[in-house]
Amino acid sequence: MAVVVEGYQGLRKALQNLAPGIAREMDKEIRSQLAPIIKVAEAKVPGAVFGAPNNWGTYMGKNSERGYFPRYDAEQIKQGLTYSLARQKRSKSGYTSVITLLNKDAAGAIAEQAGRINPRGRPQYEYRRTRGGVVYRARTTKMSMSDNPNAGAMMIDRLNERVGTMKNFKNANNKRTEGRILYAAYSENQGKALDAIMKAIESARAQFNRQSVLYDMKEAA
Repeated sequence: MAVVVEGYQGLRKALQNLAPGIAREMDKEIRSQLAPIIKVAEAKVPGAVFGAPNNWGTYMGKNSERGYFPRYDAEQIKQGLTYSLARQKRSKSGYTSVITLLNKDAAGAIAEQAGRINPRGRPQYEYRRTRGGVVYRARTTKMSMSDNPNAGAMMIDRLNERVGTMKNFKNANNKRTEGRILYAAYSENQGKALDAIMKAIESARAQFNRQSVLYDMKEAA
């Protein structure tokens, strides 16, 4: 998830090249606004969702893409909650993220958004018969990988109980984005961090402009 500022990348480049002190102060203020959101998100991560041996793996079975469903490790999930001030790849809609909140752990991403598309879990695989009469189970990445038809709904119910229900906000593309951990923490912040970040950026821009004017005056003298 990202905060996108028009012209921010050009300002950052100019500050780093010509006014590194102003750049450091701006980044310090931005980090001070993002860090509390990460702390709130970390507090939303419970020590366990299900029981041993894999905390939730016994409910979900094998995952064809990863080999096995990622292990739930609360501390590892918390370590994966972070932010970046580096430029990210351009999105399909044409935006480039420059201030980004990240949920980097695979299990953390599942806990964040499980049920966002299918509120009661992915549909179960289907039994199909070939022309030769052989019966097989048709599976795709959009189907549940568990032999338990209620596994998805059970996990989502448990996540809603142990982590919390999803909360949403509108991102820079004006699309609703929702989640239980990082997105929820950002939503609960109610835009306070974004407002403060925008002020920090505009303050840095104003300082840089004043400094540039003074430099031009000295050159002219």
